[in-house]
Amino acid sequence: METNTQMAAPAYPTLPAGLNWLQDAALFTDDGLIERFYDAIANPENRQKSVGLTFSDETSTALKGKLGVDASVTTEKLAALVMPLFGFIKPTLKLAGEAGVDHENHKASSTTIELETIDNPQRQLKQLALYYLFNQAQRLNFADLHDITPWTDPAWVAGVPRALTFLSLPGAAEANHQGLPETRLIPTAAEFENGKIIQLYKTLAFTDEELPAYPERGSQEERAKYWNWFDTKFSATKAMIAVENAASVNGKIRWIDYRLPISHSGATLHLHVCPAEKYDTGIFAYNFIKRGFKHGIRLVGSMKSEPDMNVLAVFDR
Repeated sequence: METNTQMAAPAYPTLPAGLNWLQDAALFTDDGLIERFYDAIANPENRQKSVGLTFSDETSTALKGKLGVDASVTTEKLAALVMPLFGFIKPTLKLAGEAGVDHENHKASSTTIELETIDNPQRQLKQLALYYLFNQAQRLNFADLHDITPWTDPAWVAGVPRALTFLSLPGAAEANHQGLPETRLIPTAAEFENGKIIQLYKTLAFTDEELPAYPERGSQEERAKYWNWFDTKFSATKAMIAVENAASVNGKIRWIDYRLPISHSGATLHLHVCPAEKYDTGIFAYNFIKRGFKHGIRLVGSMKSEPDMNVLAVFDR
């Protein structure tokens, strides 16, 4: 008896959505932090010289697992996938040599990618993503709130090099539909142009209730309970107004911190953002808080313990 069996076509690789954000104009970039991070990771010998990366079969194998693509996809095809995204690279294909001979006596191939000299934060961010994608895929994460464990695990966060995370936060309708925490950016503190540091969380008029006392020496559970109070009382409009009012008196923002609830059990992500007085207040009030709550927002940052994110760039959704 004949049966019709249909062979599944090999999965063609697609870039993680986070990398495609880099094709958009960023709402915010921390130019100084990106530059320092770029120098630390890419380690260019000279700002006037190009830098080369080698994309080997070994790298390709690790990357296929990260992207969830079929093992039959070749190294060349996988490398070619990123070429349109990173328009400043010059690929050249060559054989890796006798050291790369596999068990079937075929030489393993590699793709050398030449990174042109750049002095532009958004393009440096693209190169950072490229370095992590090819050389440190295990330290690169494309995250959302469906499962926070992979990118908030203390042991993973503490690893080196510092983890690079692309975090997609949902709009209100999406969060409610999927049962995710809403994007509630609670401004906690900021330093302004006149040098004053304002504890913004104390000015959040979410309710007439008296603010709970912050547990200075409290446990992680006690701190989670404290920030959960702000989560349950949250008003995007009132949080936005608190930032606007403080800036109207004290000038442009040097740095601003937020608490972001990332689970229904009280876990929060601390965000550290450094506009260095280069951006209008509306970016960190209306666009971050009000529009982020309604439509969602996209963050790219380096992770540190707590969990905490130094925000490198922000993109609209």
